[in-house]
Amino acid sequence: MILTQTTIRRHFSAVLIGVSTFALGGQISAQQASTATSASTATTISIPDGPLEQALSTLARQTNLRLLYRTEITVGKTTGGVSGPVTPSGALGVLLQGTGISYRFTDAGAIVLENGGGSVDADPGAGDATVLAPIQLRGTTAKPSDQPYETAGSSSYISSEQIERFRGSTTGDIFKNTPGVISANNHNGGAVNVNIRGLQGQNRVRVAIDGTQQTTTTWRGYAGVDDRTYVDPDLIGGVSVSKGPTGGAEGAGVNGGVVGIRTLNASDIVEEGNTYGGRLRVGAQDNVTSHFTINALDRQQQTAPADFFDFRNGNGSIALATVQDSFDLVIAAARRYRGNYFAGKYGETKYNFDGVEKDLSFTKPGEEVYNTSSESSSFLAKGTWHIDDDQSFELGYVRYESTYGEALPSLLFTQPQTYRQAALSSVATDTITARYHYNPDDLVDLRVNAWMSIVDQIDISTGLAFYLPPYVTPGTRPPGDDPRYSLTHTFGGDVSNAMKFDTDYGGLNLSYGVSYLLEDVDSKPYYSRTYANSPGVLMNPSIGQRAIGSAFTQAEWEPTDWLKFNGGLRFDAYRLNDDGITSTTGVREKSGGRLNPSVSATITPVDGLQFYALYSEGMRPPTMRETMGNDGNVTPNPNLSPELSQNWEVGINYMMDGLFTDDDAARFKISYFDNSYTDYISRVPAPPVPGMPVFTFENLRRARFSGIEVSGSYDVGPFFAQGQLTYYTGYEFCRRRVACSDTTVSLDYAANHMPPELMTSITVGTRLFEDKLTAGVRVTHAGERLSPVTQQARMYTGVWNPYTVVDAFATYKVNDNVSLDFQAENLTDRFYVDALDGWNPSPGRTFRATLTAKF
Repeated sequence: MILTQTTIRRHFSAVLIGVSTFALGGQISAQQASTATSASTATTISIPDGPLEQALSTLARQTNLRLLYRTEITVGKTTGGVSGPVTPSGALGVLLQGTGISYRFTDAGAIVLENGGGSVDADPGAGDATVLAPIQLRGTTAKPSDQPYETAGSSSYISSEQIERFRGSTTGDIFKNTPGVISANNHNGGAVNVNIRGLQGQNRVRVAIDGTQQTTTTWRGYAGVDDRTYVDPDLIGGVSVSKGPTGGAEGAGVNGGVVGIRTLNASDIVEEGNTYGGRLRVGAQDNVTSHFTINALDRQQQTAPADFFDFRNGNGSIALATVQDSFDLVIAAARRYRGNYFAGKYGETKYNFDGVEKDLSFTKPGEEVYNTSSESSSFLAKGTWHIDDDQSFELGYVRYESTYGEALPSLLFTQPQTYRQAALSSVATDTITARYHYNPDDLVDLRVNAWMSIVDQIDISTGLAFYLPPYVTPGTRPPGDDPRYSLTHTFGGDVSNAMKFDTDYGGLNLSYGVSYLLEDVDSKPYYSRTYANSPGVLMNPSIGQRAIGSAFTQAEWEPTDWLKFNGGLRFDAYRLNDDGITSTTGVREKSGGRLNPSVSATITPVDGLQFYALYSEGMRPPTMRETMGNDGNVTPNPNLSPELSQNWEVGINYMMDGLFTDDDAARFKISYFDNSYTDYISRVPAPPVPGMPVFTFENLRRARFSGIEVSGSYDVGPFFAQGQLTYYTGYEFCRRRVACSDTTVSLDYAANHMPPELMTSITVGTRLFEDKLTAGVRVTHAGERLSPVTQQARMYTGVWNPYTVVDAFATYKVNDNVSLDFQAENLTDRFYVDALDGWNPSPGRTFRATLTAKF
């Protein structure tokens, strides 16, 4: 470890106590009622025509049947209803007529619904009827990919299939199909750093891995800070994105949104119907170096990439899992290496600033891009004990280690000197989770969670000697590459319950809970200097704790089949404690809190079509870096107020199976958002005082973003298409006592958070040879930067020209267990700088091949 073993032992003991008190658990989704009425006893039933899902829920309430089914088989389907004296099983048969769904008994009052097949219409307790063994369905909620299209508010879901289809050069590339979301600095640092609708950094967006916070805030020079999260894509089971203030434990203290990354479960590896399973995956790529030399200068760049199968660049992973009656277990490991990549060869290399042509990057077309390498190893273990049909307990552990190249974005700005390959940075993360889940009936859906994460990081502070005059070499005058150490322990826990009521005035769902998060940051002073023999400036990074507690509740009332209301309240409280050696501001503690409401309404005039409106508020507390301790040439401001978000959104959802044919599926979502941020925290020039930092922080009167998002898909078997579009209709930044401006505040971090005004992508593909071959292309376009770059901000603000990039993919199923994946990133070999990616050009044409074997 980088700092002290005593610190780790102290926090590890604390988490063991937390794990013994709290627990986390898996999901058992089944529509349940007590089995009091025999399936063959006639009773009076009255169920109107309408959505099948609602009719089945009514049947279960009226007859006390226990229905077990995967809810995705009922999505978009309707029924003609049933009324009069009839047996429960007879009523079920009438409701299912024409739906393609069959049923079978497991015991008296318990029935499994399935797609296809013939129904068994008999009382299993009578005569010679066959009694089927009871089964247990786990995780049978609606398809996560469909949830954004039935949610009042903007959300997105990235499936494991989408991740595998477009692997890209970094983990952050998985967001390229997601409207309103960009992973910033995507090719500089090897981490995920999410921007949602223009908000980024300083804990505005939370990236939660299995409900935990692993994010660290890392200083990036004049360009600002990164919120970094590390995970291997081979260990991801799915990603959900919620935009704006969010309910539940994960939304505490954030106003930009929550990215929820779910790691692999046993069910992701074990095929349905089996008890054991495994997955082996190996891959290779080209357009990268097999090696590089630390401190090599730009004139020493390599000119030719390594061979495709050089047995160094590539990735490999293995996962083993079992699903038993009483427990699930999955163990997985991944390893990947990528050297410095090469830029594309064709495209514009200049941008225009005030009529003058400037270089987009120091790196020229086709050249090796220094400081872009990455090498990582990961391990995952997750086990779930199904104590009985109503409760479960899960323990999980994830380890990630990486060494990677990076450079401060502000140092990548073109200078007259040469530049070099710097020393590598490194990070190691450990995440421990425990989950308990208890769901005996509709009034108790209890979840108790506890977790801990450790992030041990060394960033190389290259200083101005990242560039060297022509007469200086690293050998004649060694650069001052001083390491910046940080060790962050984050502890969290939450308790929540969900209740379902059936009243004379419609269905009512109520959820409520509390959460607590404690982030303990430790670090060491370091020198910021140009050369190793320079005196330098002593830097003192933040040391201390940040705690956030939250109490939240959410209610959903559905008075009719076509109308639904949601309302919520969240109280967030925070406390900051500065434990630094010296106090920059003289303030060692700061606290505050706020009650934040949310309300939405959804109208469903016809099945599959929804209109919704949403208003929500959220609070983002100031950080330690902004208020107490800072190593970024900034004077902290202990008088900062929290940021308050006030978000409006209206939209339309459409989801329909069987739109034009019996087996097609159509999904569509369009939304307009108008997000206002009162007391937005901005970096501004400090009063000129000799020997003092040149920046400080202040609360702006307001910042505002508005725009339109569109997403949709259509799948008809042999053909499928998917697309997304984000267009910002307006923005402004308003300082106090100053008129609002259509540019970011001079010298603010937000200068590097401004997304493209327009960003869109479309994917089209086909399935051939009895679905053995799936192939297609994706076209991505990014327009101009949303706000113009000011003269003061030009030297530390990343700039890009509008670009269009084409990617291609193909998957061939050799048999049921073996498949080959091929990807071509940047098929036309364009030279371009990605949006929000500083001055590093993106990879040129890159081919990847991956072999996946399941057993």
